[in-house]
Amino acid sequence: MKYIFYIFLLFSVFNVNLTHAQQLPKKGDNLPNPRLKRIAGTWVSIYGSDTLRIKLSFENIKLPVLDLTADVLVGYTYYKNGHSVIIDDIKYSYKTYDDSLNEGRKRASIFGLNELTGDITGSIPDGQTSQSFKYKFIPSSDLNTMTATRQLRERFYINEKPGKGYPDEMIFKRE
Repeated sequence: MKYIFYIFLLFSVFNVNLTHAQQLPKKGDNLPNPRLKRIAGTWVSIYGSDTLRIKLSFENIKLPVLDLTADVLVGYTYYKNGHSVIIDDIKYSYKTYDDSLNEGRKRASIFGLNELTGDITGSIPDGQTSQSFKYKFIPSSDLNTMTATRQLRERFYINEKPGKGYPDEMIFKRE
């Protein structure tokens, strides 16, 4: 019995090279994702007297993790409450994501694509506080509309107002 265990152990150690496990990217690798290009563009959601516009730009940016570069969607937000413009970061969309970070204020959000489901996740900033709300965007098959659903999160507010908040679900149409 003891010999069978050792044989099994040796067999499993030498078979590690035969497995097809996913490897982590190496330092300096580029992670392309051309599927993101089809989602890029300007999307608008109107609910009541509020208008939320998101411009998604396709960029290849340098990620701080493992010194990688990757294709991502960079989102710039415009939010109008009635006749008052609360957020207008779309005017900075001509800059790259790295440029907006170097200004000292993050004016853009990173949106990522789930390869298995095709869903997109990203954060939408609240113009009245320093908060942001995480949403999952599900594009329609014709890519002309997206349904955005807020992802639940627990948070305690200490000396901070909870913010405007957006609806739990929004429909975005391509502009």
